[in-house]
Amino acid sequence: MALLDWVIIVSIALLAGAVIGVRRRGGRYFTKLDLRAWKTGSPNRYDEPELAIAAHNVRAQRCSEEEVITDGLTGLKTHPYFRETLDGEWRRSTHTGRQFCLTMMDLDRFKQVNDRMGRLEGDKVLTAVAALLDAQSRQPNVVARYGEDEFAILMPETNTQQAEILAESLRAAVEADDFLRAHEVTASFGIATFPDHGRTQEEVLRAADSGLHLAKHCSGNCVKVASLGPKAGNAERDKRLLEAYLGVEVKRVFSTAPSTFSHYQDKFEQMKPLWDTITGLAFAVEAKGPYMKDHSQAVSRLAAQIGIQAGLSEAEIEEVRLAGLVHDIGKLHVPESVLRKPTLLTAEEFEIMKNHAAWGANMLEPLKVKAIERIVRHHHERYDGKGYPDGLAGDTIPLGARIVAVAECFHNMVSDLRYKSARTFEDALAELRRCSDTQFDHQVVTAFLDWLQIHGDLREQQ
Repeated sequence: MALLDWVIIVSIALLAGAVIGVRRRGGRYFTKLDLRAWKTGSPNRYDEPELAIAAHNVRAQRCSEEEVITDGLTGLKTHPYFRETLDGEWRRSTHTGRQFCLTMMDLDRFKQVNDRMGRLEGDKVLTAVAALLDAQSRQPNVVARYGEDEFAILMPETNTQQAEILAESLRAAVEADDFLRAHEVTASFGIATFPDHGRTQEEVLRAADSGLHLAKHCSGNCVKVASLGPKAGNAERDKRLLEAYLGVEVKRVFSTAPSTFSHYQDKFEQMKPLWDTITGLAFAVEAKGPYMKDHSQAVSRLAAQIGIQAGLSEAEIEEVRLAGLVHDIGKLHVPESVLRKPTLLTAEEFEIMKNHAAWGANMLEPLKVKAIERIVRHHHERYDGKGYPDGLAGDTIPLGARIVAVAECFHNMVSDLRYKSARTFEDALAELRRCSDTQFDHQVVTAFLDWLQIHGDLREQQ
């Protein structure tokens, strides 16, 4: 009886499998073995109409996949595919500890081609450039069309020097091409390396983009690496590094828009380029040391909260907020040996570090936003006149600088730094009170303490 039951169960299963197979074929679903049998001329298992439909479905699926992966105009990889590949390479490199490089490329004077000769001619230019990029990139590289006239190259297991060599050869090829020369089109390149220029894929992308901005600012047709360790005191480098991160677009926003930042709150699209680039600059500073992670953003938030409590206008609050983001940009000029030193600085090293406030203000000078520039320069002044760089005292120190000073010192006290462990929240507040009217403006400290009393523990909000 048990054997009979088993035979019945097996028979039902086989019958069900046969029915399902017939239904699947009725729905025009075929396995890879089915199609292979048809292609190799195996005995006719299916009618020709069914096989034709199956073949058409396979071709349609392949075309759909190609559209996602391949740009229809240039034949290069698409932006989404590139980001997905970058994510995969970042994960592998993080796990294995190997390098990879990212090169961003933008065409110079491409807009003029579209304006003068129309988009069809512009498409021919893009196709010609894509052919050059594809022909000269080695096999493991991933070359993609990243924007309208912007391209990106992912180079696995490549160091900065190797990436520079490739980028320079591509730049020369674009410059030497007769068709592109006739259209006065050249190319600018920005390079960044993981993990040297960033620990995440977003940081590496921002660094490569900053190098591209620097190349564009230098009249284009050149290759620039987004260095995070420039030599201190180089005035020309100051200006060029600032341009790398802020770019021509942000300068245009400042020169054409109203002077009050609160105006941008009603026009987010106008404000976004400013915030993106300022934030990118802050991230570049934070990338120089793990102890600096999120420091600029935290100082920016704290400074804005103090400003609100102190009754500043909306424009003044936005100035303080932005100044908080970039208060340490001068540290881009501080040598890595000083910035990353795990112990207390020597007197000589501290003198170098102190220069970062003035260096940061000099870097911001091309923006012609004096309020932010002055806050950055004076955020290490002391209320008793014993600070730097100018030894200002009392109310001669800009109010925004006094606010950023409190915000930065508080965040430093409650954070783990390279040479000390974090203080408790209560100890940090006690230190602010103790240093009121000496290091800090008493009214600013009071505003911060009042804000805490009203809004609660910052740790819960974080």
